[in-house]
Amino acid sequence: MRVGFDAGPMRASYSGIGQYVRCLFPAMFTCAQDIEWVAYTSSNRSSQTFPLHFPSHVCVKCAQSCWGFGRIEKDRPPLDIFHGTNFKAPDYGQHRTLLTIHDVWLTRHPQYSKKLLGQALSSWKLGLRARRVSRVVAVSHFSAREIQEVFHLPSDRIAVIHHGPSPDMFPERDDQKFQEVQARLDIPSRPFVLFVGGAEPRKNHTVLFNAFARSPRLAKSLSLVAIGEVQSRGANLMVTARELGITDSVYCPGYVSSKDLRLLYSHAEGFVFPSLYEGFGIPLLDAMACGAPIITGTGSALPEVAGDAALYVDPHDPEQLGMEIERLISAPQLQAQLRNKGFERVKHFTWERAAQETLKLYREVLG
Repeated sequence: MRVGFDAGPMRASYSGIGQYVRCLFPAMFTCAQDIEWVAYTSSNRSSQTFPLHFPSHVCVKCAQSCWGFGRIEKDRPPLDIFHGTNFKAPDYGQHRTLLTIHDVWLTRHPQYSKKLLGQALSSWKLGLRARRVSRVVAVSHFSAREIQEVFHLPSDRIAVIHHGPSPDMFPERDDQKFQEVQARLDIPSRPFVLFVGGAEPRKNHTVLFNAFARSPRLAKSLSLVAIGEVQSRGANLMVTARELGITDSVYCPGYVSSKDLRLLYSHAEGFVFPSLYEGFGIPLLDAMACGAPIITGTGSALPEVAGDAALYVDPHDPEQLGMEIERLISAPQLQAQLRNKGFERVKHFTWERAAQETLKLYREVLG
């Protein structure tokens, strides 16, 4: 079997799609060494700039655009399968095509699109592509239902394959290392809750910040550490904190390394993730893998991922969120219960399992 895939997202250090490609394909390389893999990138930079080393049975090809992916080479047979990992896939140069659609957030909410001419054309192209490919891969049952509804795709054309956690996320209760991280990121030495998602509007930092602003107890006794872009799509973490009068409680170090993030998850009183829309929600798995008790929202794919290992709130209700944070930090027994449930829950999600299910799908579409 000769399989090509869009490897470009591997370079996106902080992207969920980047993590998907970086974790899934190495797992498949290990499981299926008899497959000839072709990693396509739209950059003309050398393969040495990729953030991982490819084994000998993986060939790296550069194309100037996604339309060059899978182009028939004179001296090689065509691809049996091309796997579009980032919403794009060519319609020539391969026998079968798979397309992973991670979510339809911008199709549902085009007002947040960064595209100069808006989201309508891109969404139309994505729907057309979804109907043409051999199979669509959805990362959750929630996303599968969204894809069915938005693009009018039959359910038997969609395969659901869940993510796994980040491979470098595990409990690390090392106080000395954590104190070094606190000093470097200018985070005070007091209890804190963690938020990951930055100012991206769907991550819903405004409701979390409002929960702190409405609770004198939270603002006085806790720090809120918000990881991610400080400014995104017209929103700004520090501006929101200033407008709500909680700048003394909120710390926004931007993006941090996976090592620092692991220590933050491991030492947090709780991980709060009130996202309005997630196709999957990898931060939930990472928090569970590190032992952070979770509070999350009731919508999209979040309950599908967290199961019984989280407290749930209406993501539009800052008062309810504030009360649940207060309840969590006041109850060590509840924290321990959620921590243990998280350790058990995260075992159901592995990249090895995702790799085996993806390989099985390849064989199914080839008949």
